[in-house]
Amino acid sequence: MRLTVLGSGTAAPNRRRGAPGCLVEAGRETLLVDCGAGTLDRLLRAGGDPNRIDRVLFTHHHLDHFGEIGHLLFAAGLPVHGRRKPLTLAGSGPLLASLRAFQMLFGHWLMPTGFSLKLHDLDEEPLVGEGIRVSGYAVDHIPASRALRLEEEGGAVLTLSGDTDLCDGVVTAARDADLFVCEASFPEGSKTPGHLVPSEAGALARRAGARRLLLNHFYPECDQVDMASPAAAAFGRPVELAEDGMVVDILPAAMKPAS
Repeated sequence: MRLTVLGSGTAAPNRRRGAPGCLVEAGRETLLVDCGAGTLDRLLRAGGDPNRIDRVLFTHHHLDHFGEIGHLLFAAGLPVHGRRKPLTLAGSGPLLASLRAFQMLFGHWLMPTGFSLKLHDLDEEPLVGEGIRVSGYAVDHIPASRALRLEEEGGAVLTLSGDTDLCDGVVTAARDADLFVCEASFPEGSKTPGHLVPSEAGALARRAGARRLLLNHFYPECDQVDMASPAAAAFGRPVELAEDGMVVDILPAAMKPAS
């Protein structure tokens, strides 16, 4: 399994960090997780192709995670450059309701042309693809928010918290994950409801028994302080910080060399 960080920031404009989005190559599929402003441009710069995406997975529908889905659907229907392969959009039931309303607002511009489009409700059942299984777990942010657990057939487990506060749902989602990508939106001492600071992210990772922690979703003030040390102290292991363009290979525990 391979993760490419397309955007490690938030809704706040930041020259260093784009809005949230990740490319995941797992099983025999290519998945996009969240789709904030600029995601498609950064996907192309990373060597990806929007028309080769099999699934788009959403943690929730705040605009910094959701806003560019309109561009993706519009471009997918272009007669010359558009897609032909099927596309699945997956998220919580409330998120899919918002997506349908968004399509209704823009009408035929966001309706599939030349390809089939499926909406999958993760609240009803996990999404099972070609060598990959995706489950959603309710977390404490907005009612539509779900942490995502991606399990590769016979392989690695990746969890992405999305936006969350401290809650049991994110711990369940990250249980024994080979990589836990967890938001740490603000520095220590700047706790904001619905979000985490680094020590909280580290504590959640430790509770979950995650093997590796990658902090993500940084507001600009995070770049002025040490975000890794408080998280590592709570986690009990080294912690990595996401950067736009970062590529992370995720190996299952059985394949990792002994330390």
